[in-house]
Amino acid sequence: MSGFASLHDIKRADVAGLHAARLILRDAGPRGALRPLRELLAQMPPGGQGHRQVAALLAEAERRPDRDYDVLVTDPDGVPWGRVAAALAVGAHLAVGNGVAWNSLADSDENPRDDRMLLERDWGITDPASWREQMDRLLDAENSDPAIQMMLDRRGRGTDPRAWREAIAGWCRERDIAEGTIRELCDMSGLILRYEARFRADGLLAPDGRVESVYGYDFGRAVNMARWGLNAGYCDAEEAEKCVLLAGHRAHQVYPSWESFSAGYVLGRMLRFDEGEFGEWYERSLAGHRILAEDPASPWRRMAWG
Repeated sequence: MSGFASLHDIKRADVAGLHAARLILRDAGPRGALRPLRELLAQMPPGGQGHRQVAALLAEAERRPDRDYDVLVTDPDGVPWGRVAAALAVGAHLAVGNGVAWNSLADSDENPRDDRMLLERDWGITDPASWREQMDRLLDAENSDPAIQMMLDRRGRGTDPRAWREAIAGWCRERDIAEGTIRELCDMSGLILRYEARFRADGLLAPDGRVESVYGYDFGRAVNMARWGLNAGYCDAEEAEKCVLLAGHRAHQVYPSWESFSAGYVLGRMLRFDEGEFGEWYERSLAGHRILAEDPASPWRRMAWG
């Protein structure tokens, strides 16, 4: 870069500087790249396109240098725009939570053994066949408890809590479901209402909004399942991308906006893990939503839904 600059070839100096910045980020990660990126930027001619691009990479690395989770990471060599990027953004909740790039399937920083251990520990996946089985369940929105969606489907627009409980009970009794199970489902409807009230207070839902579907929780995880499967060696890049595109397509069929998708994703996650505590699971999910809804660099801010 300095050689091109000494020859007053600013264009090539910019290209060389940007290439060097991307290598620094790839090798050192966002936190380790801060100092060398600042030093590199100081050597670049100000005002040029390369200087602006490296400055943008530095600004992104500086957002959360103190931790490697709950942070928006964008791979400068990843997919920047288009159908694949929009589909990858459906998996951005988990990407932000794990501090990995939302716009890339292949993670050069991850050891394949780490992803294989994760898949076996959390999903019981040990080979391509079991990975495909779990992927298909996520893509078909069959991993989460189907009773949750059944209850949401029984709720008519404007239905009060009592009428909603009666609709749930009526549907269950037509199918000879045990009374104990009916009571549990009616209690869960009250828990859903509590979450929705908290979502409205925290900006996850509009003041008059509510969650129509929790399928987004499965679709968002499907995007990340494709990433884990690729890195673990259980699928190839072509299959992983097809799964990501299908997850994005199905999410776009169910939800009308990024915000409604996010609320559905978070509710599904809360009913699986938080159990009405509004604890760390909730706080981190809310943090991820706010990053994706508010950060100017977020794909949710830069790309229209659908």
